[in-house]
Amino acid sequence: MAKETLLEADSAEQALFKKKLKELSGYKGRGTELISVYIPHGTDRSSVMNQLATEMSQSSNIKSPQTRKNVQSALKKISNYLKQVDFDIPPTGMAVFAGNISPIEGRTDLRLFVVKALKPLRTKLYWCDSSFHMDPLQEMMVPNEVYCFVVMDKREATIALLVGKRYEVIGHFTSNVAGKFRAGGQSAQRFEHLREEAANDFYKSISGKINSALEGKFDKLKGVIVGGPGQTKNDFLGLEALDYRIRDKILGTIDLSYTDESGIREIIQRSEDLLRNTEIMRERAVLQKFMTEVAKDGLATYGQGDVEEALEKGKVSLLILSEGIAWRIIKVKCTQCEHEKMFTIKDPKQEFDDSQLKCEKCQGAVEEVEEADYLDHLLDKTHAMGTETAVISMDSEEGTQFYHSFGGIGAMLRYK
Repeated sequence: MAKETLLEADSAEQALFKKKLKELSGYKGRGTELISVYIPHGTDRSSVMNQLATEMSQSSNIKSPQTRKNVQSALKKISNYLKQVDFDIPPTGMAVFAGNISPIEGRTDLRLFVVKALKPLRTKLYWCDSSFHMDPLQEMMVPNEVYCFVVMDKREATIALLVGKRYEVIGHFTSNVAGKFRAGGQSAQRFEHLREEAANDFYKSISGKINSALEGKFDKLKGVIVGGPGQTKNDFLGLEALDYRIRDKILGTIDLSYTDESGIREIIQRSEDLLRNTEIMRERAVLQKFMTEVAKDGLATYGQGDVEEALEKGKVSLLILSEGIAWRIIKVKCTQCEHEKMFTIKDPKQEFDDSQLKCEKCQGAVEEVEEADYLDHLLDKTHAMGTETAVISMDSEEGTQFYHSFGGIGAMLRYK
């Protein structure tokens, strides 16, 4: 069980990693206001803090008052965060990003983002630019598994690649194979021979397209599934025109009605037994089990309040989160008595201003010391408790339904 929990946690972390990189890549600053700091595990604390202090000093030379203020505020956010977590760097290292991400001229929306590296980070880096520096993290996101789907008959074929939870149609092709009714004056035998010859040419052409599409991906190719009506798919495979490295990965064939993109969707839906271990099928199985328990008022709950309460009481066996949740956690600390308080910000466009807040204990001034992604916040909790986590994408009908109908947060329970 411990091994399965680790694998599930890794899957959840990977989903959050991809979500964050997509979000961060979309932000653009005005001038060089966006700061990226890469910190490998084992990095000397003083070297990082001294560099931040040096950058803070040098930022006073920035001519634009607004840019200067934004850069200094971002540097302060990063320094406060590193002090708050006591420079506790994950084993794989991490990247900290901060800056004004507001798309509106004259408005300020200073944010801090933390990304734990999926693989050991080798790069120690400070970067200030109009965009966050993502290359070292993007390199870690290369997919490890690829599946190929082919739906076809003698008249047309569609090829798609499934990478993770997303499929991409890489080609739709039509043939010159004549219909079943021959023109007058042509013998039935001659006509059928020409049809078979044209069909074989079409099969060879499709094989060539597949070979080209998978060139360079053979080490990541986990399987090929061919679908279509009747005998055509078997005739296609029997021709053995596919590269031997692809033929070795044939998982099976499925009878289908369609050979266009709707056939691709159909073959993915009907490949559950063949793709039992792929991400998209694992997601579907998790949600089906969750919704079954909800429908019978069984061992499941949903909604932020109920799920967090169940998590605190140790009732949760599987935490289910939608990648569509864009909430963030803000932690503030009193500058006098050091009392801490956390806020959950659910509107991704809402700015957080600590200047008007007072400590609820001593009425002293407070300052923001930490900002975290809500999903990261819960994932850290589940890791500490040994609870499994599944992050559900928005790429399927079931995933979208989970987000809109259940708020994107649910749990399977050990007991009521």
